[in-house]
Amino acid sequence: MKKILCLIPMLFIMAACTEDESMETNYYLSLMGESDTWELTGYEMMLTSDGEKAGNGKLSMKEVDEYISDSFSFRTHAVVGREDTVIHGSSVSGRTDIAQQTTGTVEGKGGNPITLDNVSNIYMTVEWWDMDKNEKVQERIELYRKPENGGTFLDGEG
Repeated sequence: MKKILCLIPMLFIMAACTEDESMETNYYLSLMGESDTWELTGYEMMLTSDGEKAGNGKLSMKEVDEYISDSFSFRTHAVVGREDTVIHGSSVSGRTDIAQQTTGTVEGKGGNPITLDNVSNIYMTVEWWDMDKNEKVQERIELYRKPENGGTFLDGEG
């Protein structure tokens, strides 16, 4: 009798999953990467049919505890088709220590939400004023690149 009672809830859950044909797919990405100078950790992105949410990461200068600069900015880009779109960004101006920066979060809602199937690349650009060189420096951090065969690990291939 105990075996039959255990199967009933499991069958109910399975039936509920197959009955709903309008089920939507949401993606959660935990992204990290680095450039020559910067390391990004804990950056999250959620892609839903309602829009996208990105952020909650930490940018750290490698091997530096303190770095004073007059400006700092970052921009997160998503390449969908041939269109490169900035989906998140922030900047700081004025003399400040930029060695450790949090990204904050941003939530976008639009009529044309991004899906992981359509994204070919996600990257971040970091730009800051180098006081020693007296020039603006920019570096790119790769966060996601769709495999060349067009699929993802979510497709079950590989």
